[in-house]
Amino acid sequence: MKILFLAPQPFFTNRGTPIAVRAALQALAAQGHSVDVLSYHEGEDVHIDSVTHHRTVKPPFVKRVPIGPSWQKALCDLAMLFKTVSMARRNRYDVVHAVEESAFIAWFIRLIFGTPYIFDMDSLMSLQIVEKSKALTPISWVFSWMEKRTVKRSQGVLAVCPALVDEAMRHHPTGNVALLPDIPFTGNDETGLPESLTNATGTRLMYVGNLETYQGIDLMLDGFAKVADKHPDAVLLIVGGSEEHIAQYKAKAGDLCEKNRVIFVGPVPIDSLGVVLGYADILVSPRTMGNNTPMKVYSYLQSGRPVIATRLSTHTQVMNDDVCVLVEPDAEAMAAGMEKLIGSADMRQQIGTAGKTYVEREFSEQRFRQRLEDFYNNLP
Repeated sequence: MKILFLAPQPFFTNRGTPIAVRAALQALAAQGHSVDVLSYHEGEDVHIDSVTHHRTVKPPFVKRVPIGPSWQKALCDLAMLFKTVSMARRNRYDVVHAVEESAFIAWFIRLIFGTPYIFDMDSLMSLQIVEKSKALTPISWVFSWMEKRTVKRSQGVLAVCPALVDEAMRHHPTGNVALLPDIPFTGNDETGLPESLTNATGTRLMYVGNLETYQGIDLMLDGFAKVADKHPDAVLLIVGGSEEHIAQYKAKAGDLCEKNRVIFVGPVPIDSLGVVLGYADILVSPRTMGNNTPMKVYSYLQSGRPVIATRLSTHTQVMNDDVCVLVEPDAEAMAAGMEKLIGSADMRQQIGTAGKTYVEREFSEQRFRQRLEDFYNNLP
């Protein structure tokens, strides 16, 4: 099958969706498909056999594409639309595999050329846009209508988590919706890790990821501040984030940063993730918004370290109290969860082992590839 794969993001970069895209491309190539992937102008080149990488032109005024909805992303999506039309005109694709908002582009291509498309749904975009900018709430119904329409016209939907499966099933006419959850990524490159990470001592709590508002960094810092005095050996390592966000949260952490109780490690290479997680005693996923499961939790669980996560559907659709410590999304509950694990090495060992066993059974690379192959084999 000849596939046009639309990836509306800087590719490759070491964050959630691009990592999932790379895994899907590797799986499709291994199954014998020929794939043209189209991504934004930004990102590192990645070589995958049977996959040809194309990029959009760099739109004017765009210096960097931030995470989440933005005017920069809108301009990049417009550039992707023009490039997609050009590629679809020159080539006879069997299907367009469209990730996130590129499904709108794929719907347009279907209207012009009749090429069917798959909607690879990594998030509920109508919800994400409103969460990013409350000013758009009065017209949120427009985004919701567009999303439902795009689901309805697709050949099928691949959804990254059960909440999105349920959403897509409500609107797809044939119910051709499949769950394709993320898988752990465990790079083991030990080179060039910052000393702020490798020299950290004590009971080490760790967060890995970007520092956008929806990630719940404020909640995590507020919770840690409540246990810091009682447990002077505990430190909080925050790995990732832009310079702007790091400066913002350093100011919030205040005295705790000056005492080296909260350490902002900054970004590390994705190929070092497995090693980085090995420096943690406790891992934290404090997300407060959204209904898609953060990719990092699969790698968290894989590490064998115990995980603290907010008791919201973003986490509970994948994890339960047997494999992690779930806490209500408030500072008191977060502090209580941290204190429980800081105070018991036996509990850390028990929960960490349970999480590792669970993720290796349910979310292996083999299962990911089989789910994707089954979906493609069952296309109309």
